[in-house]
Amino acid sequence: MSDKVATLIGFAVKANKLIYGLDELEEGKRKRYLIVFCNSLSERGKAEVKELALKNKVPAIETLTVKLEDIVHKKNCKVIGVANKQMSEAIIKYITDDYSLIMSEEI
Repeated sequence: MSDKVATLIGFAVKANKLIYGLDELEEGKRKRYLIVFCNSLSERGKAEVKELALKNKVPAIETLTVKLEDIVHKKNCKVIGVANKQMSEAIIKYITDDYSLIMSEEI
């Protein structure tokens, strides 16, 4: 079975609809509709991502079995933001056991 979430994130990469890194997400130059972070991110980093998601009222997804850097093909990439509403909704729709969805209200 193919991983539709990874495929959709790949489409977002090609469409230039991703924001890479926590610093870029915090700057807020582009609207983000979804935050995706890797399970290998430090506990402090995870707390910062969850705080940012709560502040901006956007859902966050944690990868559980796959590395985010393998999906986006950027070495050491731990956090991305999706800057397209339709792509974000599609990614959330196809979440499997490989990912954990954290809605902004639950953070």
